[in-house]
Amino acid sequence: MVLTGESGSGKTTLIKMLLKETDPQSGVIKVDGKDISGIKRSQIPYYRRGIGVIFQDFKLIQNESVYDNLVSAILATGGSYKEADAKIVNVLTMLGIDNLHKRYPKEMSGGEQQKVCLARAIINNPKYLLVDEPTGNLDPTSSEEINRLLEVINGQGVTVVMATHDHEAANKEGRRRINLDKL
Repeated sequence: MVLTGESGSGKTTLIKMLLKETDPQSGVIKVDGKDISGIKRSQIPYYRRGIGVIFQDFKLIQNESVYDNLVSAILATGGSYKEADAKIVNVLTMLGIDNLHKRYPKEMSGGEQQKVCLARAIINNPKYLLVDEPTGNLDPTSSEEINRLLEVINGQGVTVVMATHDHEAANKEGRRRINLDKL
């Protein structure tokens, strides 16, 4: 599903509501038919384990290698160092960036950093992937590659909710598109 609309129309806010970073001022947010407003604060980390997120500004840990950024994501969801190696090799290979595991964010291009963010978002096999402007800071070739990878991930059964200004990505055939308007 693709969320479109002018800047300030609420795309990022909707993603934050789905992530339980903020609550709606009115109405109800349902995920899998369940109202998520009743999730207790202490249960939010468990709710989020089924959600991968790619932020506009990457949010990679700058003083950690790609490998360590991914290990952090695994440990944050209750995973172990023991399972980390296999998961990391698999996801980096799938995304075609297995050569980056020792690099630091400042040593990579924007497209490479975005692929690492994608790796971090899917490393724990989420049911949902929330993606906020994944191509906003990328060149056309990198943008196309990120969109292709998101299609592959969606094809593997992951529900992808993407906020974007990228008209080409939003208008792809077969995509459900929701256009948000300012109030």
